[in-house]
Amino acid sequence: MRKKIVSSYFVIILVLTTTFALIMMNSTNTMMTLQLEDRFINECELVKKLFIKEYKLQNTMDFNYMSFVNEIHKDIDTRITLIAEDGTVKADTHEDPVNMNNHLNRKEVIDAIRTDKVGTSVRYSNTVKADFLYVAIPVHIDGEMWIVRVSKQLVEIKELNQHILNVAVLSIISAAIFAMLMSIFVSKRITRPIDALTEIANEIADGDFGRKIYISANDQIGELAQSFNKMSHTLNLSMNELKQRNSELEAILNSMINGIIAVDQNKNIILINKFCFEILDLPQNYVVENESMYKIIRNEEIAQMVEISMNEGVPQMKELRYVHSEKTLRIFVNPIFTITREIIGSIVVIQDVTQIRKLEQMRSDFVSNVSHELKTPLTSIRGFVDTLKNGAVHQPDTAMRFLDIIDIESDRLYRLINDILLLSEIETMDREPEQTQVELTSVTEEVIDFLELKAHEKGLKLSAIYKEELFIKANRDRIKQMLINLIDNGIKYTEKGEVKVDIHTQGSWVVIRVTDTGIGFSEDHKERLFERFYRVDKGRSRNQGGTGLGLSIVKHIVLLYKGKIAVESTPGKGTTFEILLTNDDL
Repeated sequence: MRKKIVSSYFVIILVLTTTFALIMMNSTNTMMTLQLEDRFINECELVKKLFIKEYKLQNTMDFNYMSFVNEIHKDIDTRITLIAEDGTVKADTHEDPVNMNNHLNRKEVIDAIRTDKVGTSVRYSNTVKADFLYVAIPVHIDGEMWIVRVSKQLVEIKELNQHILNVAVLSIISAAIFAMLMSIFVSKRITRPIDALTEIANEIADGDFGRKIYISANDQIGELAQSFNKMSHTLNLSMNELKQRNSELEAILNSMINGIIAVDQNKNIILINKFCFEILDLPQNYVVENESMYKIIRNEEIAQMVEISMNEGVPQMKELRYVHSEKTLRIFVNPIFTITREIIGSIVVIQDVTQIRKLEQMRSDFVSNVSHELKTPLTSIRGFVDTLKNGAVHQPDTAMRFLDIIDIESDRLYRLINDILLLSEIETMDREPEQTQVELTSVTEEVIDFLELKAHEKGLKLSAIYKEELFIKANRDRIKQMLINLIDNGIKYTEKGEVKVDIHTQGSWVVIRVTDTGIGFSEDHKERLFERFYRVDKGRSRNQGGTGLGLSIVKHIVLLYKGKIAVESTPGKGTTFEILLTNDDL
C-alpha cells in the first residue's frame, strides 16, 4: 500500500508538470510561429515589390534571377525562392535550382495560387534537413505570374522548446522528490497498523494460527483489528479440528491395500494415498496433487470410466491390463455427490489383481497339464489292455510287446505322480525339517554313476570337476534329486559332446554349475523355463520320458535352501545352469 501511495503522488506530480510543460511548449510554439509568419509576410512583400521594380527595369531576357535573390539575401538573411507559374524554380539562395524539384505541389504555393494571397506552411525540408516556415506570395507582371517565397529555419522555436523542456525536466525532478518525501511521510502514518495486520496475517498463512494483533486506535482500523483477532481465534479452532480429521483420514487411506484417487470436475487430483504410488510404479516423492489425473494414469479406458461416472452419476467397474506397468488392475469409479446431489468429482479405487490372476492362471494351467499328462499314459495303457483282451493275449510276441509298452507307460505315470507329489511337498515347506551336513562331491559321484549308462548310450561324456570336499547343510536326498534332474535334463537335450558338472566356492557361496553342449534355447524360453510342464522341445522331452517337472523341482529345491539359480544358453551351442547355495544355518 505504501508503494501505491508513493507511486500515486509521483504519477500525479509527473502528469501535472508534464501537462503544464506540453501546454507551455504548444502555446509558445503557436505564438512564435504567428510572430514569424507576420515578419516573413512583410519580408515577402518587400521582396515582391523589389522583384516587380527590378523586373520592369531590366530586359526580361537578360534578367538574372540568382543575382537578384542573392543581393536581397544579404540584407534580410532569409532564404528566398523565385518560382515560375509552372512550378519551376528560377532562383534559390540556398540551393541550385537545377537540382530542385518542381514546387507546384508545395502547400504554401498551392494556397498562394488558389487564394491569390499569402500562403504559409511549416514542414521538414529534405533539402536542408531542418524544420522551415514557408511564406509565398503571388506576383503578377505583364500577364505573367510568379511566386515569391521566403523561408527560414525555426531555430528560435527550437531553442525556446529546449529551454522550456529543460525547465520542465528540472520542475518534474524537484516535484517528484517533494512528492516522494511527502508520500513516504503520509504513507507511514496510514500503513503502520496495516503493516502490523499484514505481518500477523502472513504468520497465520504460514501455519501459526491463533495469533492476535494489538492496536489501540478507535477508528475503522481498530475495528478491523478486533474482527481480525476474533477470526484468528475461530480459525485456530477450525484448523486444529481439520488437522485431526485429516490425520485420521490419511491414516485410514494409507492403511488400505488399494490405491485411492479423488479427482475434481476438471479431473485434477485432490487426494491420493501412498499405496497408489506402489500400484502404478511411481516414486513416493512424485508430486501429483492439484495436477491432472492423466499425469499418472495414461489409460483411455479409465478416462472413459471417469467421464461416464461424472456425466451420468453411475458407478463403473472394469478389470483391465495396465500396459505401463504390465499389471492387471481392477478399477472402481464412483461419483462424488454434494448434499444437493450435485456431482463435484469422482473417487477412483485401484486394486492390483495381478498375482491373483497369475495364480488362477497357474492353477488352471497346472490342472490342465496334469490332466493331459496323466491322461496320455492312461489312454495308452487302456488301449493296449483292450487290445490284449480282444485276442492279442493269445499272440505271445504281440502280447509281450504290448506288455512292455504298458510297463513303460506305467513307469512314466508313476514318475509323473511322484514328481507332482514331490513338487507339492517342497512348495508347502517354509524350511527343510531334516538337515545334515551334505558332502557335495560324494553326492555328485553317486549321480554320475547313476546316469553314466544313459549318457554312454547317447555317446556323451559325463564328468565332474571339484578340487576339494564341499559341505552344505541340507537334506541329502533333495540335493541328490536336484542334481539328478539337472544333469538328466542336460543329457536329454544333448546329442553329441558332453555334460560337465563343476563345483567350487565363490565367496560365501557354494557354486554348482552344470554345462552341456546340447541344442540350447533362445531368450524367448528363458522366462518360462522353470514353469511346470514347460518344455523347450516338447517332442524330444516326451520321447525320452520327461515329465516336464524336472526344472521346476530344481528351482523349488534351490529356493527352499534360500539359494539362487540362473541359466545361460546359446541355440545350437549348449546351456549352463548355475546354482548358488550357502552353508549358513537355515
